Amino acid sequence: MIDALNPVTPAPFSVEAFSCQKAGNARTEYEDAWAIRGSDSPTRCRVAVADGATESSFSALWAALLVESFVRGRSSGPDFFEGLDSIRRLWKRKIRGRPLPWYAAEKARRGAYAAFVGASLNAVNRGWRAVAIGDCCLLHVTGLPEQMELAHSFPLTRSEEFGSSPFLVGSLKKGDDDPRPHVRVSEGVLGPNDVLFFASDALAAWLLRRAEKGEPAWQAIGPMGIRTQEDFETVVAQAREDGTRNDDMTLLRLTRRASWERGAG
Repeated sequence: MIDALNPVTPAPFSVEAFSCQKAGNARTEYEDAWAIRGSDSPTRCRVAVADGATESSFSALWAALLVESFVRGRSSGPDFFEGLDSIRRLWKRKIRGRPLPWYAAEKARRGAYAAFVGASLNAVNRGWRAVAIGDCCLLHVTGLPEQMELAHSFPLTRSEEFGSSPFLVGSLKKGDDDPRPHVRVSEGVLGPNDVLFFASDALAAWLLRRAEKGEPAWQAIGPMGIRTQEDFETVVAQAREDGTRNDDMTLLRLTRRASWERGAG
């Protein structure tokens, strides 16, 4: 099943979210997570995507806690990953007492892991600031719909950088599992026609690979491309036909609202 969210408008931005689980899996087995939220300022919003690691237990829960914590907070830098104690305790409480076979219980004791990217946006200066660990990506695309080009990819910039074992954020605090050396931060400014895409790893890798081959898919995933869940299903099917591994896929698309631009001008 493919799931799409109708556009929401936190502050002067429009954000649309699309997601699907691995082919052959039930919707309940979807392990990515995303969140969108306005802030206490009418000109700001926060967006986040996380990709729970299938190899770890209760990773969907951990991914959901990460994105909600980010969009409800104020941090947009490395300090976000230094303030995870409360959601780590919540993760433990939520899994405590669940009946599990011994091998699943042992897996749960090792904790859950997720890749993460989150961004805060300010419509006044049109700026964005993003923080990430792992291989979920922010893709800043610029230009008119028929001439869209990639301006910036963060934290990974080339398709060959995607590997099978990126450093991930853990639900348990461990001495040998310090996320700080792996945090990446980036900033940018949105032009009038620019779009920010937030994508989980399999989809991000495919998008970069298409761009590197001179066959960019920005129009296909842009505002004139994906409008419905069926449109997203078509893009996912194409990515899988192109050899993209079978994985959960998540795409958030953020644009500046034209009505706000006119009012601001």
